[in-house]
Amino acid sequence: MDIGIKNKYIIYQIFIDAAFAICVVLTVVFWIWCYSDYNNNQLLKNGIEVEAEIVDVREIDISPGDSQTTRRAWECIYLYVAPDGKEYSGWVGQFSQKQDAVEHIGDKVTIVIDPTDGYSTYGTLASIALRQKNNNTHLILACVFTGLLCIAAYLFFYRVVYRNKLNAKILKHLNCGYINGIKQGEVTKVVKWIVCYVKVKYQDENGATREKWARSWFTHKEAKFLQQKKTINIVPYKNTYGILEEMSISK
Repeated sequence: MDIGIKNKYIIYQIFIDAAFAICVVLTVVFWIWCYSDYNNNQLLKNGIEVEAEIVDVREIDISPGDSQTTRRAWECIYLYVAPDGKEYSGWVGQFSQKQDAVEHIGDKVTIVIDPTDGYSTYGTLASIALRQKNNNTHLILACVFTGLLCIAAYLFFYRVVYRNKLNAKILKHLNCGYINGIKQGEVTKVVKWIVCYVKVKYQDENGATREKWARSWFTHKEAKFLQQKKTINIVPYKNTYGILEEMSISK
């Protein structure tokens, strides 16, 4: 098993990728809910309950969350014309058959309008007030996941994207046959946490002795292997280096 710059399958990268994707999705979702909460607050403040009429239907495509296929559905479109001539429209309901939606044309539904910005939604002021009980929770979670997204973004772009590109440059530097290719480095210190850090003393491309922490992360098993081997292969590159080792699966 390759350790260091040749290791393309690093388990922590998988967790970072997953964490970044989850944080992106949840951050977007909770801020969308916060935006909806803001609209609901405005409706509670300025909203007026009125009766609108179903005037038409529209076709939409639905993709179930766990399916790659899409299916068609139909929604009813409502319309309300205020005394000042301002029109409020939106959609309500979802039907698998067009005829089921068409049958509701002409029906009356209760909606809430906001004359200050022309926004409207299906429902009553009481139902909107009931939904608003969770608005503080949505804001808190939106802030929490925004903070987590910042951390996940750093880990993703630095620890995954940047590190992979740097490792590729180091390997290219090695494969081009430069005279300062593979060198011997001495493991002087290992710090173990969730991930492990390895400090190596080596000679850089100019022959100067350096002692630096490897920028890569290592598993506990990999760090133990490097620590026990003591003298390891590295590839110096500019002001950094890449560890180039191979560990037996049985170790």
